[in-house]
Amino acid sequence: MKKICETMASSRLFAGLDHEIYHDYCKTTDIHTYWKGQLLIMEGDLCKGIGIVIEGQIARQKYTPSGEFTTLDLLSTGSVFGEDLIFSTHKVYSYSLEALTHVKTVIVSREDILSLISKNPRLLLNYLALLSDRSLEQDQRIHLLSQKTLRLKISGYLLSLLEEQFKHEGKTLREIGNYPSTASVELPVSKEVVAHLLAMPRPSFSRELISMEKDGLIRVNGRIVWLKDIQKLACGLYEDCETEE
Repeated sequence: MKKICETMASSRLFAGLDHEIYHDYCKTTDIHTYWKGQLLIMEGDLCKGIGIVIEGQIARQKYTPSGEFTTLDLLSTGSVFGEDLIFSTHKVYSYSLEALTHVKTVIVSREDILSLISKNPRLLLNYLALLSDRSLEQDQRIHLLSQKTLRLKISGYLLSLLEEQFKHEGKTLREIGNYPSTASVELPVSKEVVAHLLAMPRPSFSRELISMEKDGLIRVNGRIVWLKDIQKLACGLYEDCETEE
């Protein structure tokens, strides 16, 4: 129960709310457990509530009839899913959710959400902010995938990880790029999963990383990627400047 309440408190949906508001829910709810590779949700399933990831990593996947797939985004502890459907007139998932690790989740039903909102209207504000953030994240992903080269896609992804690290400090990418020291980011998942996330073949992803290393842009050590020239990585993404191919 303690783990559930702590995770709910860390999620954007329940941020800033008094634990007492959802304490009873933590005591009575069931934890759903999934193993690596198992599907939590299949495309076409009915959304029965807002899911909260208590533990583990999940990939939001879009499959083709031939079995190929693209990873839309990644969910980790504290992330939520189904928030875009639970109050929709069309409550059917248009994607699948796959466990990348051992995963635990809880589901908060539509009725429970409404009951909790009646106890504290701030939950409604959190929910609306969550929907707005999701819209912004989708716009950013469209911008990333619309890049014309593999290098620009990879650069954009690495810089987004860097921005996330400095988010709590309110620093912009330009300010980060002016730091004299080399910054580093850690890939949250394997290179294979990142390649799917960027909609490119795994071999192409690896070759481009090697090429970027040779050009002095990055240095790769396992999942750690050192960003040796942030300004050059940003060229063509956020500024009108020439990129080296």
